[in-house]
Amino acid sequence: MQDAIEAVDQALRAQAAQQAHFPLRNIVNVPAGKLGAMPGAVSGRLPALGAKLVTFFPDNGKRDLHTHHAIIALFNESTGVPEALMDGRYITEIRTAATSAVATRVLARRGAQTAAILGTGVQARAHARALKHVMPLAELRVWGRNRINAERLARDLREEGLHVRALDAAAAACQDVDVVCTVTSAIAPIIPERTALQGAHINAVGASIPTRRELPADLVARATLFVDSLEGALSEAGDLVMAIAENAIPALPPMTLLADVVAGNAPGRTSAEEITIFKSLGIAIEDVACAGLVYERALARKAGRSVQV
Repeated sequence: MQDAIEAVDQALRAQAAQQAHFPLRNIVNVPAGKLGAMPGAVSGRLPALGAKLVTFFPDNGKRDLHTHHAIIALFNESTGVPEALMDGRYITEIRTAATSAVATRVLARRGAQTAAILGTGVQARAHARALKHVMPLAELRVWGRNRINAERLARDLREEGLHVRALDAAAAACQDVDVVCTVTSAIAPIIPERTALQGAHINAVGASIPTRRELPADLVARATLFVDSLEGALSEAGDLVMAIAENAIPALPPMTLLADVVAGNAPGRTSAEEITIFKSLGIAIEDVACAGLVYERALARKAGRSVQV
């Protein structure tokens, strides 16, 4: 996880330096889900060129399947020759949590040591494991719509050495907490309106399509907004798209690229009382940067299988 955090950090610095390129993801809708295509290129310290094909089928949980599946193809950045094809589901899982960890590192208030994770799936586990690399987790609270799943997650994370407890209500989990990660497949806000979150940093991860949201409009309106893609935020981020539609925030709300904060080109948090939201959509350069790291390790360990294309 620590290596993934640093790979994402370097990819974001490349983005800030105009050394990274990725278009808005292309989406194909089918009745049961979506297929997205995400090409991207990073130059600079960790060069990588590739593309991810990712599916989101929200009802897969009922079939005991992951909701997200993906493959990533890497190409030589100098010749365009195909170099590797790999599973992208785990890379998506770890790079998403790693990006939230980077955002927490630069946006959480000084001395932050308590966190709440809303959601109980693979991203909840990944975020717990990522947060401990960027803050001392004196207390971690978890909440899920299914209490049994929340208790199971809390138990598993306690076995990993974290101080965790499951709560019955999302508002209680968020009360007086330093960092909140929302990692659900919710279609309506999971945090009640007017929940006191003064001084908190929020990693809003789950609602990555315009018809889903995790955050109420009043919370979005009270916060300072940070995003991984300005174009993507206005077209894909349901938390923002719906707040705009409800006139809670302007049609072009003030937003700062996380990459610019990481690189020191823009300010992050400006006070201990400020609410900061990182609206995470996931961008291709995070995928190809982590995939490039996987490819390097595979070559060094002689892992994988070589084939003629």
